[in-house]
Amino acid sequence: MLIIILLNLQVAVYTRYATTQVKNTVAFKQYKLYTSETSVFKAGHSINLEQNLILEIRQENIDQVDIQIYDEANKHFRIPSDPPFNYNDVKDPQQFNSYDYDIRVQFNPIVIQVQRDNATIFTITDLIFSETYIEFTHIPQNKQMWGLGERNQVGFRFKEGIYTLFARDEPNIIENGKRPGKHVYSSHPVLLSMEESGKFNVMFYKTSSPMDVHYEEDKMKFITIGGIIHVKLFLGDTSPRSAIKKYHKYLGGWMLPPFWGFGFHQCRWGYKNSSVLIDVVQQYQKNLIPIDIIWTDLDYMDDRQIFSVDKHKFPKKDFQYLKGLGVRYIPLLDVAVGVKYGSEDEGYRKGTEYDVFLYSPYTGYRFQGYVWPGDSYFPDFFHPNISKYWNEMHEHLYEQVEFDGLWVDMNEPANFCEGECDWNKLNNEIIFPYIPGQIPLANKTLPPHLLHHGQYLHKDVHNLYGIMDSYYTYQAQKELGKVQPFQITRSTFPGTGKYAQHWTGDNGASWDFLYLSLGQVFQFQIFGIPMVGADVCGFMGDTNDKLCCRWIQLAFFYPFFRNHNNDLSKPQEFYNLGFHVIQSAQKNIHLRYTLLKWFYSVFIREQNHGSIINPLFFIFPEDYLTYRDFVMDTQLLIGEELMGAPILEEGVTRIAYFPDSNWYDLITGLELKGKQDHTLYCSYNEIVPIFLRSGYLVIQNTKEMIKNLKSLDNHYRIIAAPLNQEAKGVFADLDNFEDEEKALEAEIINIKLAVEEKSIKITISQSHSELLIDEILIYGLECSYKQCTSGYYKYNSVFKGPFSLGQDKTELVLK
Repeated sequence: MLIIILLNLQVAVYTRYATTQVKNTVAFKQYKLYTSETSVFKAGHSINLEQNLILEIRQENIDQVDIQIYDEANKHFRIPSDPPFNYNDVKDPQQFNSYDYDIRVQFNPIVIQVQRDNATIFTITDLIFSETYIEFTHIPQNKQMWGLGERNQVGFRFKEGIYTLFARDEPNIIENGKRPGKHVYSSHPVLLSMEESGKFNVMFYKTSSPMDVHYEEDKMKFITIGGIIHVKLFLGDTSPRSAIKKYHKYLGGWMLPPFWGFGFHQCRWGYKNSSVLIDVVQQYQKNLIPIDIIWTDLDYMDDRQIFSVDKHKFPKKDFQYLKGLGVRYIPLLDVAVGVKYGSEDEGYRKGTEYDVFLYSPYTGYRFQGYVWPGDSYFPDFFHPNISKYWNEMHEHLYEQVEFDGLWVDMNEPANFCEGECDWNKLNNEIIFPYIPGQIPLANKTLPPHLLHHGQYLHKDVHNLYGIMDSYYTYQAQKELGKVQPFQITRSTFPGTGKYAQHWTGDNGASWDFLYLSLGQVFQFQIFGIPMVGADVCGFMGDTNDKLCCRWIQLAFFYPFFRNHNNDLSKPQEFYNLGFHVIQSAQKNIHLRYTLLKWFYSVFIREQNHGSIINPLFFIFPEDYLTYRDFVMDTQLLIGEELMGAPILEEGVTRIAYFPDSNWYDLITGLELKGKQDHTLYCSYNEIVPIFLRSGYLVIQNTKEMIKNLKSLDNHYRIIAAPLNQEAKGVFADLDNFEDEEKALEAEIINIKLAVEEKSIKITISQSHSELLIDEILIYGLECSYKQCTSGYYKYNSVFKGPFSLGQDKTELVLK
């Protein structure tokens, strides 16, 4: 590893920070940066500079580097190190014999370059540093980049434009890279980049400040309005998943959701009473569409006051009846606490007693906004009493209705006033030379100069509000005895995946939102929240049968599969949309359920790190044809085994690319050769195109009638596609996948199928559970064995059971 300091006397483009080295060890370098300039004119304003800065470079590992630039007085905001922000930073890194990168530090002007394979992979140049304006420029090697969200962008690749990262409640909006900002619910300043060498890295700009990213003319300019510069680089190999796993390890990984969370969820804003919930579930069951979870929006609350239940419209006995129908229940839970009922409302009474609500910078009394409950107070999640308050209020709600999980919404935080209601002064306390997104920072939320406990300005912690809500909601569910707390949250930040799952918010019932949703799922694989999904068939506006059929087919691959729409749109329960939609739901959801134990096993295999739903180049990074936008945006792999090619535009055919392998239609076993495009046909009411990769096998439940997850038993079908006479697969060593304590500790059964001259041999690693194998399908293998029959195509072999594997039996031989 080499650090080079160059004395460069060229005229600075922005400011001239001179550099003096203070500490110099192999693993840790510290410099003082200083300038005689007091201000710089930028963005139409004169910006007062911090004249004395500290630069620190920590070589945390052979493939991980940490760069910090901060004010010498150390008064600017930093993300706290307490949970949920207890990332795996290395304060005093150990020395290694060699590193996978070099660092060049040049000054006058200051330039920092991270290099490997004789090329610069990350840059910090053109530095401006002040209390309310920080800017630096990075020069990417190429245009192969993904991330920097959350954004409703059509397509997965990061494109040129101006983008804003500031949590914002803005429904039905699509990113176009232009002003004003199209930012939505979360902030993830995380970028996956492909280097010219073919290797990948992940950059994490560790800041919660509102941010603009200007990516124009092959330069990427980062602008924030507070905090410090804190950049971490995670260097992977030629597989993008390796860099992503390193980033997830730094965050602390993601939680394993409960198995039942992968079932089909039904919700609608407008279920006015619990009798409607019962009818909806019964209609699904009558139409033979599996369903496991029913949700309610605001409707269940007493006058929309959080932590309350309208006991007349939603009596307890009806929830017991729902449980008897085999479904679980999830209610909406917002963050704003209504004030209209005063101490008669438990949320208000306890909140004022524990003094956990934010205070107004104008009145000195509690800050008052306006949300669904009417005039509202907002919890301060940095307050020392918040844990006690949040735990007690969730217990209070649970006593009224025994929910199974929670839907955590409006936690950007959303507010229907611009700042504080009835006050026109918005940003008077802070003079901002620049507003990320060009939309006032108080728009539909809290004012930027509002103070949180610990003297944190809201502008600095706004993007943290959602993760703090999720963290304390997770802890509250733990207090209630939930082993694997399930919550779907709207606003997220790096690290949220340890505590919650995500849905992509208030989308539109349109082909554009259908198309872009797969890219959103890919983004959150990078961000460390792999269980994610969009509202199926669209939330806003009226859906139609063709759109909904295609969305059901795509949602087959969403880890989180929920049908949800608003009260102003026509009902879109699948059974309300006609015969084709019912057929699409019956076929695709049934097939999904038969594969859910295998799907869950893939989550367990990844050991809480890495991606689950992969664009093709994640698995085939050296195949340049997988980088074509139509492939990147519309095809996926579950793990490494199953490829989906859903049709995301109106029509019944599509062109799909099949990478270097042999591929077999999962249902028929029809073989399609790799390294070429194929035209696929799929009608609206059929099973989504899905293909098994050669060299792999999957385990499928054989149950023909599935009402819900409890219908699944331990009878399975093995579907294998050998490559070089072998196929491999995994399955969780669980007798009962809904046993949450055992699921968290489950081991993986490694399964191998070998084609020998006169037999088929299946071997598994040690297993405590028993697998009852009703059928074995081997694709690409002509039937020449005593026990087999030919499949749908000539080169498919079918072995009828029953066979048994597991417990003491680790080998099965078919003659």
